[in-house]
Amino acid sequence: MITTELIDPHSIAVIGASNNTGKPGGKIFYNIRHGSFSGELYAMNPKEEKIQGNPAFRDLMDLPETELAILAIPSKFCEEAVEIMAREKRTRAFIIISAGFSEEHDKGAAIEKRITEICNRYEAALIGPNCIGVMTPSYQGVFTLPIPKLDPAGCDFISGSGATAVFIMEAGLQKGLKFNSVFSVGNSAQNGVEDVLEYMDQTFRPGESSLT
Repeated sequence: MITTELIDPHSIAVIGASNNTGKPGGKIFYNIRHGSFSGELYAMNPKEEKIQGNPAFRDLMDLPETELAILAIPSKFCEEAVEIMAREKRTRAFIIISAGFSEEHDKGAAIEKRITEICNRYEAALIGPNCIGVMTPSYQGVFTLPIPKLDPAGCDFISGSGATAVFIMEAGLQKGLKFNSVFSVGNSAQNGVEDVLEYMDQTFRPGESSLT
């Protein structure tokens, strides 16, 4: 399922945000801060008081209610984080950047399955795990470059592979290709390419961005 909180969130929490923009959590936080997002942005890191000049939360329970959570933490911590955010913070969209799930071993596959079950129980959208993130007109939640200037007249791009997505964006931008949104679905634990396409088809309005 795709939720409005995934496409156009009013609040985002980056779980595993960092002052080091060389790390996925640091780069995602930076890209969201310097992109089109105009809502409330929260950073959570148990070891930091501030993240890139913003106050940081050290415990998930201290976070305000948050529509979208982006996880960039070790896979073994993701299940508990998703459960707390969905149950206590009414989070209804998750993007899990972290690797170490079904793409690696059976233990990771079991964690991935339980996370999907949590998201289904709370009717929350899940992208990933093991992905580079999502870009919509509302926010740029990825840890990679390039970050194209999104254009309502551009194409909507969905990829299972983050590396492929980056390669195609780099090549496309050099040729003048414009993008309206980018989805890296990774392991597609809940939502895959076909699910995002179905959402775009159902919400399409001629002459308008498909994700506004």
